[in-house]
Amino acid sequence: MTLIGYLTRTHFAEAAIEDALPEETGAFSNALLLTDAEPGVEAALDRVREALGRVALTVRNVPAGAPSRTETRALLVWLHETGTNALLAVGGEAAIGQARLLAAEVSRQGGRLTVIAVPVGVFDLGLGRHVRPRDGRPAICPRPDRVIVDPTVLEHAPIRRIAASAMEIMVHAIEAYASPSYNPPADGLALEAVRRMTRWLPVVLGAPGHREGLREVMAAAMTAGLALEKAVGGVDALALPIEPELRAGFLPGDLHAPLLAAVADFNAQAVGDRYAALATTLASGQGPVSLSTGISAFARGIGLPMSLREIGIDRDRFDRFAEMAANDPAALANPRRLTPGDCRQILEAAW
Repeated sequence: MTLIGYLTRTHFAEAAIEDALPEETGAFSNALLLTDAEPGVEAALDRVREALGRVALTVRNVPAGAPSRTETRALLVWLHETGTNALLAVGGEAAIGQARLLAAEVSRQGGRLTVIAVPVGVFDLGLGRHVRPRDGRPAICPRPDRVIVDPTVLEHAPIRRIAASAMEIMVHAIEAYASPSYNPPADGLALEAVRRMTRWLPVVLGAPGHREGLREVMAAAMTAGLALEKAVGGVDALALPIEPELRAGFLPGDLHAPLLAAVADFNAQAVGDRYAALATTLASGQGPVSLSTGISAFARGIGLPMSLREIGIDRDRFDRFAEMAANDPAALANPRRLTPGDCRQILEAAW
């Protein structure tokens, strides 16, 4: 069992649900449990219930997608009615993000909510500094008090979803590394996340269920989540207004490869040698390439769309998307200032 104490208390190991979760909930006789529709969540829930047989769990499902402040208000009522200060979040970004929003609101009201997260899927695992609700500005929220990272939960995830989610992780790592803010530990974590993901994601996609590959992909997600102590940037800002426009069959991660390549070209003059270090990591010894070329090759190799045109994004809406992106808080962390005109130019390059 690996215990990581950086930023929060994280257990990382196969069977961490069975081995670490009971220890971390030892003081609770009852707890609330938030869950969502992340693929594989039912299998994870069965394991959580079995591991916590002596704990009375009250389960509530939260809507798919980004968490919301509206749901937080409803959860506060539920929390007061049950009279507990222990919350488990088992699932993806929806459940864990919602738990963190709820913890922030309880803290604002002078209370304390203990949150234990059991991530299911490939995302920041609740380790990023900010939570981005669907109905409001990004908010700095408490990280979960405990994170139980068990890579075997990915055995139930569709390969297509792992690939798209992994591209989002790549964006987080690359944008964190390129951010102008000074944070050497986060820089090292960001580069390590890129290295692990480029090495192991193709293994997982080629051999679904590969235990070592799943472990390393989950480790890359965790490492990128820790690197988000720095910031995200232009890709996050550009993707957010487009996500609601995605047609059935496409995932948010599908947007990230074309947008990341275009943003990399736009930012190149403002990042010094940082993109060169990232490009070298992406190239894995195959010779010098630009970062945008490396991103495109990586995305092509894992079967993701290479342009917004392939995804069916309406070019006539680019002005609206550009205006929203330029005014998004993530745009302020981009290495190069983003105006609506710049954002329109990037969208055209990605199309």
